[in-house]
Amino acid sequence: MPAQSTKKGGEDWGPWVRHNGKGCPVRVGTIVEVVCEDRFGFTMRQVACVEGGSYSSWDWTHFPELKKIIRYREKKPKGLSILEARMNELDLPARNDLIKTL
Repeated sequence: MPAQSTKKGGEDWGPWVRHNGKGCPVRVGTIVEVVCEDRFGFTMRQVACVEGGSYSSWDWTHFPELKKIIRYREKKPKGLSILEARMNELDLPARNDLIKTL
């Protein structure tokens, strides 16, 4: 996932990803914010923990019995946010500079 993130309520989130309805693309236990659409075309946002299983809103074949997830973003673990901040503080040479010295 790209390094781009946004803060919401002091938490770091990855970028929004459009979902194609072909099952769950994230690991079980991942905290995600999803945008769901119901059979009337109304949308809602919610934060949830991915539980897995084939009968879910991630799989659009269950629509309209279940809402369909149309986009999602993953919550970054606190440790990853700290690591990214520390990496940004380092004065690392550009990748091209490393290749030239070899």
